[in-house]
Amino acid sequence: MLRLLRERWSTGDLSSTDVQHFAAAAEESGAAGLRRFQRIGGGGRHPGNAQRDLMRALGKPRGSPEFYTSVVPVALANGQASVSHHPFVLPHALFSQLYAARVETFLQCVQGDPQERQELWDTLSQHPVVQNHPVLRPGELKHVIPVGLHGDAGAFSNNDSLYVITWNSLVGQGTTREQRFIITVIRKREMLSDGSTLEAIFRVIAWSLNALLTGFAPRHDEDGLPLPGGGGELAGPWRGACVQIRGDWQWYNQAFAVPQWNSLGRMCFLCCASNADKELLWTNFNPSAPWRDTLWTHEAYLAHLQANGIDVPNIFSIHGLRVECLMVDVLHAVDQGIASDIIGNILFEVLPSLGSNRDNQLLDLNNRLRVWYRRHGVESRIPGRLTMQMIRAQGRWPELKAKAAATRHLAPFAAELASEFNSGSEHDRHRQSVIESLVTFYRLVQQGSRHIAPSVLGQLPNLCQTLCCAYAHLAHEAIQSGTQAWKLKPKMHLFQHLCHTQAHVFGNPRFYWTYADEDLVGQMIEVAQSCHPSTLAKTALYKYLVMVFAD
Repeated sequence: MLRLLRERWSTGDLSSTDVQHFAAAAEESGAAGLRRFQRIGGGGRHPGNAQRDLMRALGKPRGSPEFYTSVVPVALANGQASVSHHPFVLPHALFSQLYAARVETFLQCVQGDPQERQELWDTLSQHPVVQNHPVLRPGELKHVIPVGLHGDAGAFSNNDSLYVITWNSLVGQGTTREQRFIITVIRKREMLSDGSTLEAIFRVIAWSLNALLTGFAPRHDEDGLPLPGGGGELAGPWRGACVQIRGDWQWYNQAFAVPQWNSLGRMCFLCCASNADKELLWTNFNPSAPWRDTLWTHEAYLAHLQANGIDVPNIFSIHGLRVECLMVDVLHAVDQGIASDIIGNILFEVLPSLGSNRDNQLLDLNNRLRVWYRRHGVESRIPGRLTMQMIRAQGRWPELKAKAAATRHLAPFAAELASEFNSGSEHDRHRQSVIESLVTFYRLVQQGSRHIAPSVLGQLPNLCQTLCCAYAHLAHEAIQSGTQAWKLKPKMHLFQHLCHTQAHVFGNPRFYWTYADEDLVGQMIEVAQSCHPSTLAKTALYKYLVMVFAD
């Protein structure tokens, strides 16, 4: 009963007063051992104190560090700037606590498989993140854990979002809660529009990750002031190096000062592709496209920022972290990007062949989909029925509106439809080429190990080129005919970076897609919704620690 109440409270399913009521009712029914929960909030007489009392009763979970607080500029409800003592679960401190108090968790979720870790370092050994690293040396990586950062925001009320920043071992194993570690959370409405809130948060994170890189507890805080107890080993011979950043385009824009996809000039965070410069248009998918020769190096990118009077973001204070470490994510760029467009267009185009009117067409389509799901045993399904709004919302371009995993698993179904209704026309042949290339990409990613075989690496650029060029043909055809279909979007450009460059360096993108990260963001939003706004960050972090680490 204690475990159940603690778990349901930490995940946001029960309030503190609910815990007290259940504990009191259980005791009245003869249960023993619930007295500490029954007494919270003065035994129910003072419900305003229930959460404080419950947190005291639970104490600090084993293997979790103490909260670290730092002064962070925030926005008040009236729009005025203020400061807050913002809480963090520092990566280096949690790394140390797991090693000392939860050995099995450290071995599985941080240290990971030695062979897999070595394979990843071997893959990165020729990359600038290792070659130009100020600390790492290619032959001295045996006890270095490759670490990644993720940031994203999710809506948790009608007019506010919650930013969740996490870290993880790139070779850790386990469930989402086991292998993703929260650093901090903050409401979007608390963040100042000048970016200073996020910069202050990154300053603390960079300081912690730099301590993790040394393998020793820091002697000074992020402001250079002495810290008691510094200098000792964090985790024996083990240390961690941040070599990867994951997130969506908006996150990169806010954290790294990269351009938005719709910027008038340069629009990509990995090269100098442009929306306006005819020589560097991102819509040029030819192998000789000029933008392919403009990939950013970290040094060139920092020089570009300084030349344009833009301050270098604090996240680049992480030793060794480079702009080349920003990942193109399959979930955002492919599943919720090009795949949504491709599948949406195919479904919309085949509908007229499925019945005499729209209702009959949708009925036949859903019957086909239900049979296909059952035949192939697909787990990630679209809930309910496909509607016209999900395929093409009124007044908009065709685009499948569904969860990322459901969209990804629907690609083979769309391929079957494209094949069945292929008349042999040039349009249908290009449509078939697009969806078959997408299905092949998903198959190679799903079946491949972390270290992609050379034969597969050779296929990725070719299938990407086939997909992009065939899609561009369909888009041009639609423009010529005045049809609102096959819209070209910048995520098609990111897909090229993923297949032509990134997969060759960081390996199989399945091992750094953000499904687990987004899952944890969703879980933390549910937790945050159960917290009082005035103490949300601290309470949400504490609930997270109870949820993950309580015995």
